[in-house]
Amino acid sequence: MPTSPEDPAATSPPADPEIRRLREMLASAGRLAEFGRFAAQQIHELRQPLFAIKGLGQLLLEKERVELDEVLDFARHIVEQSERLTALVSNLRQLSVPAPSAAAARTEVATLLLRVTSLLDLRLRKGGVTLRTQIAPDLPPLAAAPHAVEQILINLLGNALDAVASSGQPVVQVRARVMAESPRFAAIEVADNGSGIAKAVRDRLFESFFTTKGDEQGTGLGLAVSREIARGAGGELVLLDEPGVWNEPASTVFRLTLPVSQGL
Repeated sequence: MPTSPEDPAATSPPADPEIRRLREMLASAGRLAEFGRFAAQQIHELRQPLFAIKGLGQLLLEKERVELDEVLDFARHIVEQSERLTALVSNLRQLSVPAPSAAAARTEVATLLLRVTSLLDLRLRKGGVTLRTQIAPDLPPLAAAPHAVEQILINLLGNALDAVASSGQPVVQVRARVMAESPRFAAIEVADNGSGIAKAVRDRLFESFFTTKGDEQGTGLGLAVSREIARGAGGELVLLDEPGVWNEPASTVFRLTLPVSQGL
């Protein structure tokens, strides 16, 4: 079919080879950057179960006497964290970001929070941190995979423990409830009484590789990965502008919202 003079295909010169080469280089750089981001996320996620296993082992070594039931409970935690490591290594071998599970998933918040706090018990005790939890009695299970919610809570509680490290009376508070304004969602809030977060950096907290802790202590991926997980599960993770009312004074509050399970 003959082309008209107005047809761009007839009037545009062929693509310059140098421009084409630059476009290919940019595409390759983009793929490399994405791969680097994925690898960094996986390394960050690998550290969590490793730290948990190390912490459980240290707790056992520090105890003068241990009960058999306690040892068995610790062993179960270690096996669970080892299984997480296996899954993460499998993801690395496949070189792909794990997709959110389409299978029906349920998480009991009270049970999960108990497990998470047991994993962080060593840090809580060594830091002299008071942990207060408040779980609404009518809170239904979350429609999210337990390991995903666990990862987010470990990140949030770990950040809170870092924030109160220099506090004279460190307090971390956690509460969970169904959202009155949106009953299909539950909110889990983690508060601390640390020095707070400067306004100048609040907008950047969820950026990949941005950290206020310094290179030795932070990777800058915890909050970015946690928000990605929350959104993948149909929820959200935000830093509240104001802490609101708590039983103990609070300076910083993160809110995780996730859909609740509609099944039995």
